[in-house]
Amino acid sequence: MRTEPRVGYRSALALLLIAVSGLALADEPKGELRVQLSPVRQTVLSSEIAGRLTELSVKEGERIEQGQRLAAFDCSVQQAQLARSEAVLQGTQKKLDVAKRLDALESISQADVVQAQSDMAVARAESGVTRAVLQRCSVSAPFAGRVAQRKADRWQHVAEGTELLAIYDDSSYQLELIVPSDWLTWLRAGQDFQVVLDETGQHYPAQVERLGAAIDPLSQSLKVFARITGDTRQLLPGMSGVALLKPPAVGS
Repeated sequence: MRTEPRVGYRSALALLLIAVSGLALADEPKGELRVQLSPVRQTVLSSEIAGRLTELSVKEGERIEQGQRLAAFDCSVQQAQLARSEAVLQGTQKKLDVAKRLDALESISQADVVQAQSDMAVARAESGVTRAVLQRCSVSAPFAGRVAQRKADRWQHVAEGTELLAIYDDSSYQLELIVPSDWLTWLRAGQDFQVVLDETGQHYPAQVERLGAAIDPLSQSLKVFARITGDTRQLLPGMSGVALLKPPAVGS
């Protein structure tokens, strides 16, 4: 006699296994979220003029100070143009002074006086343009930090807009993490938590700075932005770890 498979028994067993698996997942620790460090301030410095680099001595990993000159160009042509424009400016100033004296003696037409004033204004504007170009002959650090990458070399001829250096501010790091959207019921800006970094194995204090502006409808998750509030001297961009951020206990 053939025995029929006990379909009902097998279905019940499958449901039991699913339920047990669900309980196991429910018992796993919650609130440990992967995070990655990135500088609060970072930028790529580019050339504002075309020319030959005569100075670019900073190296990758080197510390820099705010206002420090990082690169310089050969601007001998621009300096010659400035000398010429300054000479023209002095000449037009003298002509204007003479025109004013003659005008006081009523020995010159008003048209000549106006022309002298116009020539003076043009010469002053040309001198200002040349000075502005000369200011672009060097590149200074907008903030203190470190050099992340060199993208050019000394004596290289570069075009306007060529990337020269990637730098970042190493005094402050931000964190980005993804949390369940239902955490909006309790998670707020200013909330403190701890971060454990893989590379150092140490705990660091952190604080939520702001919450994302939109919820991902597929994953029902939300971006959260935070900042390391402790000592950051040994930290580097790209370090990753776990944010020990958990919802409050029920009833607390």
